[in-house]
Amino acid sequence: MNKKKCAKITGIVVGVLLVLLITIPWAFQGKIATLVRTEGNKMLNAEFDFRSLDISLIKHFPNASLSLEDFWLKGQGAFEQDTLVNAGKVTVTVNLFSLFGDSGFDLSRIYIDNTRLHAIVLENGQANWDVMKTDSTETEDATEQDTTASAFRIKLQQVQLNDVTLVYDDRTAGMYAEAADIDLKCRGDFSAAHSMLQLEGGIDAFTFRTGGMPLLNHAKIEAEINADADFAAGKYTLKENSITLNAIRANIDGWTAVQKNGDLEMDLKLNTNEVGFKELLSLIPAIYAKDFEKLKTDGSASLSAWAKGTLQGDSIVPAFNLDLQVKDGMFRYPQLPTGVDQIQITANVQNPGGPTDGTTVTIKPFSFRLGNNPFSLTAFIKTPVSDPDFQAEAKGTINLGMIKEVYPLEDMELNGVVQADMNVAGRLSYVEKEQYERVSAGGTVGLSNMKRKSLLSFTPQYLSLSETTVNIGKNDLTADSRFENYMGYALKGTTLKGSLNIRSNRMNLNDFMTATPDSIQPEQVQETTTENQTPSLIIVPKNIDFVMKADMKQVLFDNMKFDNVKGNLIVKNGVVDMNNLSFNTMGGSVVLNGDYSTADPQKPTMDAGFKMTNMNFAQTYKELNMVRNMAPIFENLKGNFSGNIHINTALDQTMSPMLETMKGGGNLSTKDLSLSGVKAIDGIADAIGKPEMKNLTVNDMNIDFTIENGRIATQPFDLKMGEYTLNLSGTTGLDQSIDYSGKIKLPASSGKMAGISTFDLKLGGTFTSPTIKVDAASMANQALQSAGEKVLDKLTEKMGGKDTTNSENGEKKNVVNKVLDLFKKKK
Repeated sequence: MNKKKCAKITGIVVGVLLVLLITIPWAFQGKIATLVRTEGNKMLNAEFDFRSLDISLIKHFPNASLSLEDFWLKGQGAFEQDTLVNAGKVTVTVNLFSLFGDSGFDLSRIYIDNTRLHAIVLENGQANWDVMKTDSTETEDATEQDTTASAFRIKLQQVQLNDVTLVYDDRTAGMYAEAADIDLKCRGDFSAAHSMLQLEGGIDAFTFRTGGMPLLNHAKIEAEINADADFAAGKYTLKENSITLNAIRANIDGWTAVQKNGDLEMDLKLNTNEVGFKELLSLIPAIYAKDFEKLKTDGSASLSAWAKGTLQGDSIVPAFNLDLQVKDGMFRYPQLPTGVDQIQITANVQNPGGPTDGTTVTIKPFSFRLGNNPFSLTAFIKTPVSDPDFQAEAKGTINLGMIKEVYPLEDMELNGVVQADMNVAGRLSYVEKEQYERVSAGGTVGLSNMKRKSLLSFTPQYLSLSETTVNIGKNDLTADSRFENYMGYALKGTTLKGSLNIRSNRMNLNDFMTATPDSIQPEQVQETTTENQTPSLIIVPKNIDFVMKADMKQVLFDNMKFDNVKGNLIVKNGVVDMNNLSFNTMGGSVVLNGDYSTADPQKPTMDAGFKMTNMNFAQTYKELNMVRNMAPIFENLKGNFSGNIHINTALDQTMSPMLETMKGGGNLSTKDLSLSGVKAIDGIADAIGKPEMKNLTVNDMNIDFTIENGRIATQPFDLKMGEYTLNLSGTTGLDQSIDYSGKIKLPASSGKMAGISTFDLKLGGTFTSPTIKVDAASMANQALQSAGEKVLDKLTEKMGGKDTTNSENGEKKNVVNKVLDLFKKKK
């Protein structure tokens, strides 16, 4: 065989292979996508889908790649409203030649991009990631099954995350963690018994809170870690590594090992040779987020921590010790007139190893001077789990008006002087058993130089606040209160009971809702506009039991404004029960009775009744999203309405009603309503040839309606427009579709059109683009009826004017009907 012929054959073979590599995935990826989608949903107690599946044998040759785009996994039952995974793109690459061997798949890379994973554990311990269906088929030979499984290995070389957010919400343990915008690369041979793992990456914003207490808030983390991984023994030994938390740079020496029973053994030590007082200040979110590089500091600081022993579930912890020391600390922003100095901190958290209840917390002291006013706090807590044993003392003065001189507050104004001299000591069990004689609590916290002088008084039984006014930006709030069980609430999160009276001249709730509660920083609490902003859900704490009385002159929320808000509220178990809450809004007045519930924060609800008086149609359309979605006709109506409505609906995370879940009903009435410019009325006028109807005014209108299955259904109601009467009934849907039946009665003055006195109509389409159809069959029947009556009149005349009418048996009607029958048969 000559060289030319050999080269030609080689070229043909290569060409055929290339064609196969390109066409095989293209030919089969549709079927594979359908198979993956179908089989995935069979295996899962969840909803699983993706926009597209892409298979390539060329893109990463000699590796094949499989990509899922817009992949999501959504829960069912208790997690019906929760999305566990929402991924922009997930790509897996595998060595083509490993598919033909028997040593397992050689995965070179897993790449996850633009993804959010939200893990939730409910109060009953149910987890949203437990989505695999139980396989009812049992293998006869379990040993053979195990042997087969062990022969299948996956050789993973690299995992890469880009723009990934992980959320862990454990409601049984009261723990919440969120790692936002993760970029991470991890390399190593995960199939080997022993490998060196290399990890590098960062988290833009890490939040962690436990028991309602935020320990980290939007902290920035960067890491470069090398770990000697002994996969067989489950032991990971840290080698050269560097971890940066905001401005603190540290490294960790030691190892961790996962035991067969799931316990975690460890021997770790934190080394922070480079830490200083400025670095410690970076852990305070408000300071780190505001001109941190310009901040001037002085003083010495040290931070040390170690942990050694066994971590077993939530109840057993290794021995650990955390020490924080600050001596003669000071910080100051160069652009401001003064700073905070004489900062002294001695804090220690430790446990000898064993039950979590063995943990002790000591702060002695935490002191500082603000504008020549010293303030000092000491505290000690032990047995924090079983029965918190506590001692605390606060003494000193804080001039709130001077805070703007040490921290850039922008639009937020504070005023007043806080003078504290208080102490408390005892056990939580003493308070719970009302053994107040065993609790030492006394002192006062005075507030002066404010709009009103106030006093916060302490006893073991209660905490009371005299009338106090607080200003935040352009918002003001005046309150007086008395709270019971404040110690149990502060130490163990038990229910805080009390009474609270609040008053305000102006309160813009949007100032506090345009970010999630965890992300709100002091510099963000300022006057804002509501344009292009989406309010977030207001969570009602489950551990407060308040009786509240409100008197607020103006409240702003989303696009709405409420004036003269007055009423009584009961806040308990995550629910706000509103009793005769009255306010002026949308040109009229409303009285509200009902409740708003976030008992399940993932499924907020509202069940309420509204009595409305003189509400303006156009203004209601402008301010209520629900009306814009379900009754867009309001936009062009000119006039006011009154009535009653009751709704029961689920709410989304912006506190807007989820219309598909809404149930309810009510009635509306109006007088002197102008229908000029309403397309549905214009269409009816054109359909029956009566243009004068386009500019008529409705004298009186009363509508009864129900709401269910995403539609508003109205009972038959009359629109009296001058001499015309329009009777309508039907439904309006979530998609703004309308389905109405109508009947127009023509006035005597308009004259009959070929014997027609009424028009039967069908209204479809939408209110903004309606379709009008006249019922031709009804018109024909009316014409025949009129013709029959005329024939009867002529017969009467020919009979010499003899009256054939008998009011008792309706003989004339019978005659007319017989004539109609003749016309119909002839037709």
